[in-house]
Amino acid sequence: MTQERPTGSNHGMTYAFAKTFVRDLEAMGRFYEAVLGVIPLFRHADEMLGRPIEEIGYMASYPGGPSLTLISYTDGNPPAAGEAVQGFITTDLDGACARALAHGGSVPQPIHEVPDFGVRVAFILDPEGHICEVVEMTGAAAG
Repeated sequence: MTQERPTGSNHGMTYAFAKTFVRDLEAMGRFYEAVLGVIPLFRHADEMLGRPIEEIGYMASYPGGPSLTLISYTDGNPPAAGEAVQGFITTDLDGACARALAHGGSVPQPIHEVPDFGVRVAFILDPEGHICEVVEMTGAAAG
């Protein structure tokens, strides 16, 4: 594509990142870095929907562009290939959760703070169960 794509958003939402589930995080990290040229930005261990995860986040390939994160469940029970997490940034996380509930989605765990990154996070499931991770920046990253 040689022309710029038009941009737009509703409700103050910005599509910001995608997460792809992998079985072997180390091997897939090496693959994506060697083959697709992505540059690691961070590693993070946490919990998603009651399951332990580890992830490698990569830099956006252009200023303001979306980023890729490779993610793996660390409890030995990986999902089938093909599932992903779509990431959005919002200025009103509570409002996004309320809209999800009003339109047939769910928010299966409470909003939680991640002080190391200065964010509040919610996992919104669409009516079919696909995961959207919605992040609100708090500006209070731990140093």
